[in-house]
Amino acid sequence: MDFNLNKSFAMLISFLLVFLFIIPISDANAAGSSTVTTKIYSYKGQKYVQIIGGEQKVRDKINKTLKIHAVNAAIQNTYLKKQQDYFYWNTTAQTKYNQNNLLSIVYTDFNFRGGAHGYEEVTTYNYDLTTGKRLYLNQVVQTNKQVVNLAEGIESDLKSNENVFPDSYYNFPLSSTSSFYYQNTGIVMVFNPYEVGPYAAGFIEVKVPYAKIQSEQSRPFFDLNKNSIQELKSGRIPGFENISFGQTKAEVSKALKSSARDPYYEPEMGGLFWIFEGVEYASFNFGEGDTDRLDHIYLSWKTLPMKTFGDIEKIWGKGQKGENPDIQGEYLLSYRFGDTRVHFASSSTEGLIHGITISHY
Repeated sequence: MDFNLNKSFAMLISFLLVFLFIIPISDANAAGSSTVTTKIYSYKGQKYVQIIGGEQKVRDKINKTLKIHAVNAAIQNTYLKKQQDYFYWNTTAQTKYNQNNLLSIVYTDFNFRGGAHGYEEVTTYNYDLTTGKRLYLNQVVQTNKQVVNLAEGIESDLKSNENVFPDSYYNFPLSSTSSFYYQNTGIVMVFNPYEVGPYAAGFIEVKVPYAKIQSEQSRPFFDLNKNSIQELKSGRIPGFENISFGQTKAEVSKALKSSARDPYYEPEMGGLFWIFEGVEYASFNFGEGDTDRLDHIYLSWKTLPMKTFGDIEKIWGKGQKGENPDIQGEYLLSYRFGDTRVHFASSSTEGLIHGITISHY
């Protein structure tokens, strides 16, 4: 009897081993499903998300942060209620993405302090579920080219949205802490009311595919790296292929494969600047009188998005910082490479760069 049982058990084990080798790995893993699930909880009326499953160390790390948001919301609500009993703060939460070891949680905070309406704001929490590390936008777009591609994708989508302020097509907030969440084929940027559209438009979402972010785009941009110092010393513009100081307007037009628009006068720079079709984020000055040679370029933030003075100094070393004597409330980070001068402009020494001026004498 024991022999028959042992024989039957051995046959069963053999069958299971064959079964494991023949049958594919579970559909959940093949489809990229996550090993964790999420659940909504409430703390003093404020909603928050907690993850269930996965490694405990990772789970505890993420859950602590996600609950703190609700705790802070409850504190804010108590504070507002003490001011006026009809003031309040309310937080809701939802899971937007939970696949491929990536988790996106979106919190929406609404607070009312009187007036015609309250104010809404989104906070996104994106995580690597293998480590518990919170992920920010600069970990999705890691190269200058990818950041420029992202900005271009956002601009294109905003232009097609009738609820967006026209001025916001070319001037929208974009930083490493900007709100976004993951999708299978890309990311979704989330803008709060008033950031790019009126309050009535609510939150405005912009989908940018990974294919766009990772594309080998041809649009010129300021290619910031250590090698760009030598290019500037030689009078060339990093990232703007075949363009260098001393060229005529016709030569620049040929290099950009674009025709020039009517020039505009820049009072701070004291001269006429030309913009070329399709390259509206760059302005070119060709000197005065008989020279007609390129000697100044002004680049908008779109040629170098999501960068601060600190980011520049990590690559180029320490520059000269100070207030712009010509524009109140503007700060400059300046470098000189041979006959070329570069000035990065920002509203503060810690803020994002909003413009670059390059001149050659």
